Amino acid sequence: MSPATISPNADGVADVTQIHYELSRNADVTIRLQGADGQIYHFRRDQPRSAGKYDVLFGGVIDGQLLPDGVYTWTIEATNRAGLSRAPAQGQLTIAGGASTAPRITRLTVLPKVFTPNRDGISDRATINVYVDKAATLFVTLQNILCRGSTTPPPDNPTLNCTPFPLAEKEGSLRKAGEEGLHEFDYDAGVDLGAEPPPDGTYVVTARVEDVVGQTSVATDTLTILNGGVPRAEIVDGAVEFSKSSILVGDTLYFTLTVENYGAVPIRTSGPEPGYRYELDQNYNVPGFAEESGAWRVGIDFDTSQRNYPFRWAVGGPDDLITTKIDGETYTYLPPGRRATITGAIRITHKPPRSPLYFWAGLIHEDVEISSINNRVDPHFITIDSP
Repeated sequence: MSPATISPNADGVADVTQIHYELSRNADVTIRLQGADGQIYHFRRDQPRSAGKYDVLFGGVIDGQLLPDGVYTWTIEATNRAGLSRAPAQGQLTIAGGASTAPRITRLTVLPKVFTPNRDGISDRATINVYVDKAATLFVTLQNILCRGSTTPPPDNPTLNCTPFPLAEKEGSLRKAGEEGLHEFDYDAGVDLGAEPPPDGTYVVTARVEDVVGQTSVATDTLTILNGGVPRAEIVDGAVEFSKSSILVGDTLYFTLTVENYGAVPIRTSGPEPGYRYELDQNYNVPGFAEESGAWRVGIDFDTSQRNYPFRWAVGGPDDLITTKIDGETYTYLPPGRRATITGAIRITHKPPRSPLYFWAGLIHEDVEISSINNRVDPHFITIDSP
């Protein structure tokens, strides 16, 4: 080993020593250090190596912890496949002025423990908080618990993805990467970008912190994904049928269309039920059907409307939808693969500033998006006259 004295404190001076050894044939190599108190630390243990020359840098860190300052006896031993070994090489290494403390993860929290990344506005995100007690680099990863910490899938589940995937810190956080303190991770499983989330199941959240010397600390928790997926729905055939192309003030305009959930997850919806009648001078807020983040609703809009899709209805009736209780609240969903026919009505209370004018339909994913295929669907030119 050269140099024979190191000071692993990341000051750029003698932070590491170089270990050099040569093998005349294939062998299992062990590199260990023994302290003055007799404690043995293995840097390498029975690692198979081919014949050749080897160089490796050693900075005093073993198993993520820096060895205490002191004098150590190092030993390099090679054993061939027959179990025979030559006399080991030995020497001394002095560690002095090493970094005093390793970084620690003093707190790791995952909330909620079970989340449903399907953009229905309910438990769509998980927040992971990690507190680090000194400046260090923080890595947070997610891996299926069935992998048991290995990157190789188990024999009984060879298609399981066991690659740990990294999580990014929350954008706009006051705490910068690498700083001491609380770090926040906002995890949506990728669905906000339209990506399919990892398969449903329980995952190990691993937080690992490493300082400039190489000392590490690890903490783990679990997170369960349930009913994950990207919601997908459309107005069937991009068509809506209106009851009239010419109507008088005081009469009622009816429409009919069909919605299909062609995705793999249920889509949440909210009232009013199909068949509900609005007044032309109303919007969904007036009767109390406010927007709900993550809910899907059918909407009708027209040229001179002052609000985007002022008339909205649920994407199905009681016979089409299923109900689910979450945290004591009841929610309604259109299941995957299901179609529902929606009807609704608008009573014409006054003549708009312009007539004739276009009426059209839309399928709104509230506070998320109105996709291009579900926006301004099948406009109809309708004339409104005074009686």
